[in-house]
Amino acid sequence: MATGRTVKKFTAFLVDDSGGTLRNIKVDSINGVGLTFPEEDLTAFTDAIMGVLSGTPDCQIAITGPLDNTAATGNHIVLNGIAGGVTPLSLDVQVGIQAAWTAGDPQFGITSSAVNGFLCTEYILNPDNMRISAKFRMFPGSIAPAWGVAAET
Repeated sequence: MATGRTVKKFTAFLVDDSGGTLRNIKVDSINGVGLTFPEEDLTAFTDAIMGVLSGTPDCQIAITGPLDNTAATGNHIVLNGIAGGVTPLSLDVQVGIQAAWTAGDPQFGITSSAVNGFLCTEYILNPDNMRISAKFRMFPGSIAPAWGVAAET
């Protein structure tokens, strides 16, 4: 495990294919990785300043990349096979520090089970520029994905 700053070329995006095999697919951008906590307003009429409480976390991940239809591993093959599905998927964003990701470097994700994981809610291919985009949301009732240093399975 290295320490220090890094660049986006060492970030990998992995998601289960329709057969449940975790695939490292080519992406150019990931919208941001982590949990957001909506602010629930708890301000009373007589409070001098607004007070909030963190709400239930949300996790939305959007990706874009060049079209790749390589058998079994291309982003078009993988994403087209899982878009709109109802089976929870493992998802792992691995951030390599100054090199390809290795155990001990930061990663964010979740290993799927019957009740935990992500769903691919959107997959779009733009024929004008031959780029793909996809969105991922949490499976209903799932535990929250987390930051860690060991790969998801």
